[in-house]
Amino acid sequence: MRPRGRTRRARTQSNRAGSQRGPARSFEPQAVPFPDPTRTGRQVLPLKNASLRDAEFLDRESLDQELTRVFEKCHDCRRCLPLCPSFPSLFESIDRHEQEASELTTAETREVIDLCYQCKLCYNHCPYHPPHEWEIDFPKLMARAKLVQAKEEGIPLAERMGSRQDLLGEVACRTASLTNAAFKNRAVRLLMEKTIGIDRRWIMPSYEKRPFSKQLSKRGDTGSEERRVILFSTCFVEYSEAHTASAAVEVLEHNGIAVEAGYEACCGAPFLHGGDLGNARRNAEKVVAGLAPRVRDGLQVVVPGPTCSYQLKNEFPELLDTDDARLVAENTLDLGEYVYKVAVANQLDRAFKRKMGRVAYHLPCHLKAQSIGFRSKQILGLVADEVVMVEACSGVDGTWGMKARHYDESLKVCANLMSSIEQADPDHVATDCPLSALRIKERTGRDAVHPIVLLRDAYGFDG
Repeated sequence: MRPRGRTRRARTQSNRAGSQRGPARSFEPQAVPFPDPTRTGRQVLPLKNASLRDAEFLDRESLDQELTRVFEKCHDCRRCLPLCPSFPSLFESIDRHEQEASELTTAETREVIDLCYQCKLCYNHCPYHPPHEWEIDFPKLMARAKLVQAKEEGIPLAERMGSRQDLLGEVACRTASLTNAAFKNRAVRLLMEKTIGIDRRWIMPSYEKRPFSKQLSKRGDTGSEERRVILFSTCFVEYSEAHTASAAVEVLEHNGIAVEAGYEACCGAPFLHGGDLGNARRNAEKVVAGLAPRVRDGLQVVVPGPTCSYQLKNEFPELLDTDDARLVAENTLDLGEYVYKVAVANQLDRAFKRKMGRVAYHLPCHLKAQSIGFRSKQILGLVADEVVMVEACSGVDGTWGMKARHYDESLKVCANLMSSIEQADPDHVATDCPLSALRIKERTGRDAVHPIVLLRDAYGFDG
């Protein structure tokens, strides 16, 4: 038998040197066995990158073997080191154990999992994601680990409360004046931090007096009978950022496209990221049940939030594994993606009344993960003198970055975004992600709006 760690240490040192000079060796499957039972001490399971349809998905032993397999591949590559806090934690832990991923303690593995906030950046950054034979899907594996963890330990009360976006949103809208005032009270914020874990320094949104879909339904039928879309307004826009949805309606109707309300429930991303598989599926079922019949009638679903459009496109088919879920996924577009399609078809009115000057555009992680290009940036190019695109994470991604236990770490993640915006010295800041907009406001004092708002303002429809 080889001395423990020597071969792997030498291999790692060679790879680190190679990262500076170019690839030092070929990553062939036989070079790093999958996985070596002499090192894991367990029977090898042939299943890689299990899906929710597989019985092994929630099995602890199968999960642990997959964690070891993937951690070893990541350790040998280290390409994702600068992307998020999970990877430095992982590599430091492996280094403490003589380059042996199988030797990580439960606490060390747990830290890697907890530091993943599902930004999805490592998926496209990884050269070994499907269809490569290694099938590395780190974000999916971290989500799976949280689901198994929740199955074994239950879900903390704060996580359960914070995930119920529709309940919280409905109550907040009914008591909007009181709720918005309470969010500015230091004692209330301290109580929130102790009970539901939201850091007292995080800027809370202002809630609407009435959910947006109810406002839209009251307007009656407008626009073209031939060109219609469903606006899935997302929980954030539905309850606390109606100006984004209103701008979308104004721009689309101005261009002859009728907009129908289509919000049935939160997309379920907070449940899924928090380990609550049952409620994630129930919300997905509600959303699909409301949208699928209308999609079959020929309508497309437009979503003004990248986390939610990602969820409908990518998570719903696996969560539900139904024809209706796949139908909704195939006919869902992010709002910027849809407006770009209208523009390319020469159906977008370009008689803008004003220019928006210099715009700093933040490309959200969950939009980048959809691999649809820079559609919002291209649309902003129609109304701005200059668009400076900022590719940096806001470190929020759901509720991770607003939680007290991760808040300081999230500020380190967002540092590049904030410095890039300040360096751009823009007239306007735009981002498709409403949570990133709050983080930008919190750290720079600048208002950040959805690109559709600047498009509306360029038409002269200033809200």
